[in-house]
Amino acid sequence: MQTLAPTARPDRIAGIDIARGFALLGIILVNARFFFLPFGSAINPARLPDGLARTPLDWAVHDAIDAVVTFKFISLFSLLFGFGVATQAGKAAAAGVSRWPGGLRRLGALLCIGLVHGFLVWDGDILALYSVLGTLVLAFAGLGDRWLRRVTIGVLAVLLLLTFAGAGLKWAFSDVAAAASAEAAAKTTVDPESPPRGAAALMAASFDPGSSTWMNAEVAAIREGPWLDAFAFRATGYVIAMVAAPFSYGWQSLLMMLLGMWAYRTGLFAAEGGAMRRKLAIRGLAVGLPLALCTVLPRWLLDRESAGAEALSTIAAGLASIALPVAYACLAVEFGPRLPALIAAPVRAAGSIALTVYLSESILCTAIASWWGLARFGTMLDAEFSSIVLAVWAMLALGALAWVRAFGAGPMERLWRAITYRA
Repeated sequence: MQTLAPTARPDRIAGIDIARGFALLGIILVNARFFFLPFGSAINPARLPDGLARTPLDWAVHDAIDAVVTFKFISLFSLLFGFGVATQAGKAAAAGVSRWPGGLRRLGALLCIGLVHGFLVWDGDILALYSVLGTLVLAFAGLGDRWLRRVTIGVLAVLLLLTFAGAGLKWAFSDVAAAASAEAAAKTTVDPESPPRGAAALMAASFDPGSSTWMNAEVAAIREGPWLDAFAFRATGYVIAMVAAPFSYGWQSLLMMLLGMWAYRTGLFAAEGGAMRRKLAIRGLAVGLPLALCTVLPRWLLDRESAGAEALSTIAAGLASIALPVAYACLAVEFGPRLPALIAAPVRAAGSIALTVYLSESILCTAIASWWGLARFGTMLDAEFSSIVLAVWAMLALGALAWVRAFGAGPMERLWRAITYRA
């Protein structure tokens, strides 16, 4: 029996860290909507708080991100997370020890970090969900290849069923939902001189994120404070996201984690896996890019607020988010290390301390949005806030490079590893 220890930096796969670094870029581009707009606007771009209107440039940026980034880069991150869980389980097996003690400490710590992040910093946290799904992946690590393949196919089937059924139901009942929303809005009486704030606004809006009462009160809470009003919206949004996860993107994340485990077992990201990576990259792009175009095409050809256009976009996005993340991972691992050092070095550094960078993205963007920082929440749209988060990511990547060269592991990684390995 051997003692488990973190992977030394010289032994890390450079392409994996580069893939994580690029995944963090895609994640912050999508999360920007949730950092700087009310929850209802982020999930339904047709609804905006008072005083905002998208320009053609805003719509172009929004659609471009929806086509090639939304759900694709968080799925890439999930795939790499599954690869990491599989790697940890493989190291435990090679050392002749159980994968459970260290694995559960690792995932338990991630759960705690995620809950603090979600409730106190930003409600778009993904770490708590990853800790729960990671426990399932850790259990599946004990399966043989045949049973793992069956489980993966089963998860894929559930995901496809939810995608098609969800799109169909949304389409079929769109008129009913619109009528219910209009009726609720008609019943809501708001004094324009003294609109409700915080929890009172949530109740006045009947907890409908698309209500103008909710959106305007959320803008006021995040941009003006106080903390308790902002917390009411952050906590509610976080709970809604966590409740929705088992019925939506939770299955997507689990599927990608299982594909990450498959990548570990097949040696897809190993030095000798180049031919397989190139083949999968070509196939993933050939399937995923046309589907990505179909994500936005219905919006261009039909009314953006059409239920039919939304249903078709949902289906295309769901299918593209299966094919493209695999292609992105293969491209990053295969060609990332060949990029000029000016690009590859900071991206790799960011990926090597991904937990620290992910949390730093939230802290910096929340500071830009909130009353205790620059108070820009609800004041700008896609073109502007996408430029801002690009600058934030670039700054963090350069900062990560300097940190890694000076100190090695990131501060959150040191804490996480200390808990995992009790060292």
